[in-house]
Amino acid sequence: MTKTEISLIAGVALLLAGCATPRLAPDAHGVSFPARESSYRHQGVVLLPEAARQVWTGMDKDQVRQILGNPHFTEGLFFVKDWNYLITLLTPQGDRLDCQLQLQFDDAGKVTLTHWQTEPCSAAASRPALVAASEPLAPVAATSTPASGSESLSLHGLLFPFARSTLEDLPAKDLDRLEQFASGIGARVHRVLGITIHGHSDRVGPPERREQRSLSRAQAVAEVFVRHGIDRQRITIVARSATEPLVSCPEGMPYPQLLGCLAPDRRVTIAVRLAGD
Repeated sequence: MTKTEISLIAGVALLLAGCATPRLAPDAHGVSFPARESSYRHQGVVLLPEAARQVWTGMDKDQVRQILGNPHFTEGLFFVKDWNYLITLLTPQGDRLDCQLQLQFDDAGKVTLTHWQTEPCSAAASRPALVAASEPLAPVAATSTPASGSESLSLHGLLFPFARSTLEDLPAKDLDRLEQFASGIGARVHRVLGITIHGHSDRVGPPERREQRSLSRAQAVAEVFVRHGIDRQRITIVARSATEPLVSCPEGMPYPQLLGCLAPDRRVTIAVRLAGD
């Protein structure tokens, strides 16, 4: 075995097992960050804010690694309660912010807290996405002509994380919007003529996987309406795969940035037809 191979194996073992990392004094929120110079990734990673926003509370460690990679300090991958990253955020104004991000996990390995070391980094990462869906993000109601006597309602902008398709994967704000919308429809169940749910995916991955993800997302959303008393026979599910993208992202983008850019495409839209009063 060569020295290079031995060094590589030792490095992987160190990352998996973890070791003590020098920590700074806790900040005003009680979060203690590791000293920047103790990272084995001195340059960290460069991300657009959209990519950083893909990490939410409730994600597991595998989901986090798909977006940010392994943590940038030697705290280890398993049996640890926080991961830390060095991230350079590229702002819309062209600034480069050198940031540190800490993710804290519960006993089940789910993210419970995302915390940026400085306020400018937190503000940059929490702004609305630069590439926003062209569809409205709030329920939009439109009444048809008096002659038809029917009403149309729609809900857009329910965005799923990359490669995820269950209700548990939806951001809390989107899940709340969906529940409120479905509850309102359920209260008028006697007027429901039909509900059409379109599931979408981004362009990443083989066609059959994109198709399945879009279908699974639409099916998950449909179950919310069933819970609120809507007959399954009145629900139509359509899997659009990646055939109707909302955004155009360059092919050469680094993978984490590409996933952030494509976020608006991983969506579900809902159209409801109600009979007149």
